[in-house]
Amino acid sequence: MSVVQTNELLKEFVRKRKETPTKLYFQLQRELLCDPVADHFEEYHSIQLHKYFLDNGMFFPDAKILEEINGFEKKKIWKLLQIHYERLKSDWQGEEATIYLFPVEKRNEIIMKDLNGKTGISFHNVIVLFLSKNLSVEQIDALLTHEYNHVCRLSSLNKDFDQLTLLDSMVIEGMAEVAVEKTVGKSALAPWVSLYNKKELYPYWQRVKNLLNVKGKQNHDPILLGGQTSRKYPKWFGYCIGYEIVKAYLARNKGIRMSELLKKDSKEILSTSEFDHTFQ
Repeated sequence: MSVVQTNELLKEFVRKRKETPTKLYFQLQRELLCDPVADHFEEYHSIQLHKYFLDNGMFFPDAKILEEINGFEKKKIWKLLQIHYERLKSDWQGEEATIYLFPVEKRNEIIMKDLNGKTGISFHNVIVLFLSKNLSVEQIDALLTHEYNHVCRLSSLNKDFDQLTLLDSMVIEGMAEVAVEKTVGKSALAPWVSLYNKKELYPYWQRVKNLLNVKGKQNHDPILLGGQTSRKYPKWFGYCIGYEIVKAYLARNKGIRMSELLKKDSKEILSTSEFDHTFQ
């Protein structure tokens, strides 16, 4: 398992779209691009996955993507992803993963402004990346690092998604961005890392400290994403807190390898981080 050459699937989609009524664009996109991903799962139907992908950054079926595909091919992005994946897998003693690449929806302002035109989705052994052709190699490596770290962390936790606690979700996001910092460099960190200082985060941390055992993605997202999903928290709040928790843990456990960090319990990372003290 490795990086799937989605360029041929994408070109076929562009060719067939020319002969397809507009009202059938969504069906065509689902059949050509989402069905192959759905084959990896027993629990997810391609209709569910298609909606999830569109909600999380996949190009809408009317988007002009031929230029994007050509840009990907010119940069040999599939090969770059394969090389970086193999490096990460070796360095972290990581899991097998299958990786899909599709163009990002450029009309999504949040992705283009807040996330530098890139985003991804991770499952237990599948990664789906949504990219634009203008990204640098460093930015592409950073996204794959973040998402592949999720795959490895989810494997280590050995929990179904609905069993993850809020603390688990925070640490998952924080650890993934720490992995970017260690592997690619500080310049590749996501913009949300530097949105707030610890003093600004403190009042909100006090508010969620008693919610850390709450389970369910629907309960986590308003806290993780903040801003656009909940007025109670600033945008990307849970991501920022997760990053601070893992950084605080690393400050007290210098030299720990990512392969070891991935296996640490979320509660241990929090308790040995002396996280509260980082706000003093």
